[in-house]
Amino acid sequence: MFDIGLILFIASAGGVIAITGFLVILGRRILEPKKELQQKIEKLEEEVQKLKNHK
Repeated sequence: MFDIGLILFIASAGGVIAITGFLVILGRRILEPKKELQQKIEKLEEEVQKLKNHK
C-alpha cells in the first residue's frame, strides 16, 4: 500500500512540475514580444532626440 502512495505522490509532483514549466514557457512567449517592442520604441525615441538636437 505504501508503494502505491509513493508512486502517486511522485506522479503528482511530476505533474505539478510539468504544469509549472508549461506556464513559465507560455508566460515567456507572451512577454518576449512586449520586451522586443519596448526596445524598438526606446531606440526610435533616442533617434528622434538625436534628430531634434541636430537641427
